[in-house]
Amino acid sequence: MSQNSPPSPPQRPGAEPGPERRDDFDPGADGASANPYYASQQGALPPDLDANAPQLKSNEMQRLNRKALLFLCGIVVLLVLAATWMFSNASAGKEAAAKPREERVVIPELPRNDVAVVESTPPIPVEQYAADPLPPLPAEQYPQAPGPSRQYDAGPQAPRPPTLVERRTMASGGSGSEAGTPAGQPPDPYMQAVLAGMQGNQQAVAPPPDDVSTAQYINRPDGLLVRGTYIRCVLETRIITEIPGFTSCVVTEPVYSINGRSLLLPKGSKISGKYNNAGATGPRVAVVWDRITTPNGIDVNMRSPGVDSLGGAGHPGHYNAHWGSRIASALMISLISDAFSYAAAENGPRTTTISNGNVIETPFESSTARTMERLANQALDRSINRPPTVTINQGTVLNVYVSRDVDFTGVLARN
Repeated sequence: MSQNSPPSPPQRPGAEPGPERRDDFDPGADGASANPYYASQQGALPPDLDANAPQLKSNEMQRLNRKALLFLCGIVVLLVLAATWMFSNASAGKEAAAKPREERVVIPELPRNDVAVVESTPPIPVEQYAADPLPPLPAEQYPQAPGPSRQYDAGPQAPRPPTLVERRTMASGGSGSEAGTPAGQPPDPYMQAVLAGMQGNQQAVAPPPDDVSTAQYINRPDGLLVRGTYIRCVLETRIITEIPGFTSCVVTEPVYSINGRSLLLPKGSKISGKYNNAGATGPRVAVVWDRITTPNGIDVNMRSPGVDSLGGAGHPGHYNAHWGSRIASALMISLISDAFSYAAAENGPRTTTISNGNVIETPFESSTARTMERLANQALDRSINRPPTVTINQGTVLNVYVSRDVDFTGVLARN
């Protein structure tokens, strides 16, 4: 017994020894003796699987599709033509770039004037020019300054100008307009023109005193709340512009003087103002803030408008033009008036009038229908003229524009 074979199981005591186990067990040997079908199958030949397979008897040659071949040839021809055209254009462009363009300068010929031959005429004698003298040209009159007298002129001497003593004597005895001229002599226009020009230049150079503004130093800048300062606050009460009223807001940021050294309005100061609904046509409310009270007991009186975050006039809010109520009231009143008119025309007595053989029937006109029509028109006018409503809820951040300078020097000295 070899060492690699498994050990035999232990036999129970009293058991009979069975047949020995065979390692060369063949199931076919026992099956052939026990199953006759299995024995017949073992003796039969294996089946031929290719016996019923179709076989090609004749050799057929594969033919090409003529339409596809023609289409392919056409594509090839088009590609060849396109390549030829592209190469020809490229070569033509290179030749054109290589060959510079020649410019021909054409100078037009000058126009030829046909000059007629002038026949020679005999010269005019000089005596004829002397016999026919030309009239003298008119001389223009210009005011000229009197020139100095020349003692060596052969003609009559010019009148001597007055001396300094004579001019002073005439100035003291005569009027201001005649003071530089001798007695009996008209004023010189040249001197008058020069004096008028000098006076006009002086008046043009001197500007009027109202158009000149002066610069000066700011007095007490430590306590000055300058015009144009923004005060940011939070709305404390709700604003509805249907009825005029008062409102207030609380300052959220401290406000300092113009130089930033003094605290003028501390955080928590209260600003009071009022608003009105007169003339409101847009989504803004015109609020005038006229009083500021600070926690440290300072009362500031001012009249400053409210602005938005970008400086636009008025505080923006929710705009309601009441178009729904206007249209609904107009339709309701018109329907009531039409109902009264229709009922009066259908149920009221008719008036029959005969005129020129024509019979005219006039429906009944009720005074109640006319009264309802007038009431409808009045109610419609009131609903149309109703002003829009602008609403600003509490808690909205507003801005106040300081419209004039406020001096805090008196109250800062006490604090």
